[in-house]
Amino acid sequence: MKLYLRLLAAGLRAKLQYKFDFLMTSVLYGLITGLEFLTVAAILYRFSTVAGWNVYEIALLSGMASASNGLYRVLGSELTLFERYLVTGEFDNLLIRPWPTLASLLTRNFDIGRVGAYLQGSLLIMVGLHGVGAAPWLWVYCLMVPFAGALVVGSIYLAVATAGFWITRIDDLQTFAANAPLTAVNYPQEIFPKALRWLFLSLLPMAAIGYVPLTYALGKGGSVVGLVVPFLAAGVSVAVTLRLWGWGERHYQSTGS
Repeated sequence: MKLYLRLLAAGLRAKLQYKFDFLMTSVLYGLITGLEFLTVAAILYRFSTVAGWNVYEIALLSGMASASNGLYRVLGSELTLFERYLVTGEFDNLLIRPWPTLASLLTRNFDIGRVGAYLQGSLLIMVGLHGVGAAPWLWVYCLMVPFAGALVVGSIYLAVATAGFWITRIDDLQTFAANAPLTAVNYPQEIFPKALRWLFLSLLPMAAIGYVPLTYALGKGGSVVGLVVPFLAAGVSVAVTLRLWGWGERHYQSTGS
């Protein structure tokens, strides 16, 4: 962990050498993720609510998802490119290093520009909290959840990367298992069929990031246990996917080239 933090600091310093590039990239990522919420807001302008959730409540959902994904992308961007490592055999280079392959992978690139998505998500959270007249404790809670959410998002990307040890081509699977659920949790889960709702609460627990705790916090049902769910989901997801990664790595057979 000490070596990882040292490499993290070195990577961040390297990225920040190009200050204008960092600022522009951060702004652009913030605008791109913000446009997704503006699409939802335009719908709400016409229909007022979606499944009983108003624009401020959906801003909370969207903000938590965006902030969680932004945090993950800062530190885990190489996981989203893992197919390249498998197809080219570049992963073999990580195997001969004297420390864990996952640590090597995660320290190869820090996408610091993605902090713009995190900041945009945090801003949406604050707008939503102000709009619903949230109590002070809920402000603190909602701004903490994205850190657990980043672990949930990262775990799903890690599970998809692990599947690549057997199937190699994983970009399409990544779209289905990670990108699509991240879009879906911008909306109340009531609008989806029961099968999808079950999926987003179990195998792909993206709904644990915002929907489950907010359902209780906003008085829409559930129990106080829902407030703990994001942190439980993060812990379980990380533990399970790290074990899966180790198992998959032992079955890796290289490209054969």
